Amino acid sequence: MWGRDGGVLEIEVGAQVRESVCQHCGRSKTVVTGFMYRDGDAYVVYYASCYDHDGPEVWIDVVFSPNWEDDAAGRYTFGCRIGAVDGPVSPAASLVPAAAAFSTSKTFGHKLTRDEALVHPALPEFWAVVDHIVEHDAVVVAHLDS
Repeated sequence: MWGRDGGVLEIEVGAQVRESVCQHCGRSKTVVTGFMYRDGDAYVVYYASCYDHDGPEVWIDVVFSPNWEDDAAGRYTFGCRIGAVDGPVSPAASLVPAAAAFSTSKTFGHKLTRDEALVHPALPEFWAVVDHIVEHDAVVVAHLDS
């Protein structure tokens, strides 16, 4: 799939899929950790947390980094929720504080707030990645279709 900047996006085969229990509701949740490439180069790491609260919803966190060394400066994370909202029949995506369900780890770099994300120059790239995940990650597709 073509990204918004013209690069070809691909999800790496073999994403890590973990089943656990939601700390808030006690129901099962699935968390996918995957890598995405753009034109064959490492591009982002994403976390797709699939819940079934009041219907299926997916919280997606996407980590951008200038390189993938352990202590990379300039790393930042966007977050969104995909699920039912008042009004539309189909699920909608909305920006949320990034990686709120995860610990404060160097993995995420700077976790963008919703307000920071709204004005960040990489916002169009983030939405292109989210679109690709929603269309091509088998676990996410199956969950949203359930």
